[in-house]
Amino acid sequence: MGWDLVTREDYFEGSDAPFISISRSHFAFSAAFVRQAQVEPGSRATVYVDMCHRRIGFEFHSDDRPNSFALSAASSDKKGQKRKALQCAATGTIRKHRWIDSVTKQPAKNRRFSPKKEGNKWVIHICPAFEERRARESTDIPSEVVGIYRYSRESGEIVYIGRGPIKKRLQAPERRDWDFDVVEYSVIDDPDDQVKWEDFWIERFKEQNNGELPFYNKVSGVAKHRDG
Repeated sequence: MGWDLVTREDYFEGSDAPFISISRSHFAFSAAFVRQAQVEPGSRATVYVDMCHRRIGFEFHSDDRPNSFALSAASSDKKGQKRKALQCAATGTIRKHRWIDSVTKQPAKNRRFSPKKEGNKWVIHICPAFEERRARESTDIPSEVVGIYRYSRESGEIVYIGRGPIKKRLQAPERRDWDFDVVEYSVIDDPDDQVKWEDFWIERFKEQNNGELPFYNKVSGVAKHRDG
């Protein structure tokens, strides 16, 4: 057998840019971001969440405020750079919010976000990542819920990605014979955001599957897919 290239999931174009990443146990701040935000050694971080808009805000300060997090060195930095990458342990916070925790299950490049300064906070916007999970036959999905969703089999194979009213689409007669076991979804009220994030996840799927669409997106046709 010949040699196969080992690809790095933790590297991608632009990975040296300033970013904040999320793992199951930490918020991590790249060395480039630490320099940009001028986070000083010994600083602490206070974390704020905005569930409605899927935002996380970070305020860095030198005093020991209630509920703030200590920052520690995350990794060694490039030679000659004074400010190192930092991180703060936040397992409880991450797991408490399913819309944050769901992101930790994604590949590394989908867990890195470009922060923007808003007042005294550095803010990242989290992509919806199908944090709600139900069995296909579940009856507890509210009728009014809309957003993005995907269908998968018990094996984990994703067979459809769509948008719109979750329960109505799930119960559509033409889908009765579809082969899937699980529906996962994120609640998104704005129709334009639904289109944006549906396209985002379809493109991620294609990147990981040699340009192929999920099975039922492919057999349903482009026109039907665009209708959710």
